[in-house]
Amino acid sequence: MLLEIFSAPIASGAQLFWLIVSILVGLGAGISAIDFRSTVFKKSGKEE
Repeated sequence: MLLEIFSAPIASGAQLFWLIVSILVGLGAGISAIDFRSTVFKKSGKEE
């Protein structure tokens, strides 16, 4: 599905928009995972 979106002959603006959206979603997921891990490790009694 992603390949269809990126290879479709659409306006470069729309292509750039979806590229930025997917990057932001990826970064958000990564930050959430890091935040979740640090929260879990702090609750386990591990002091910094």
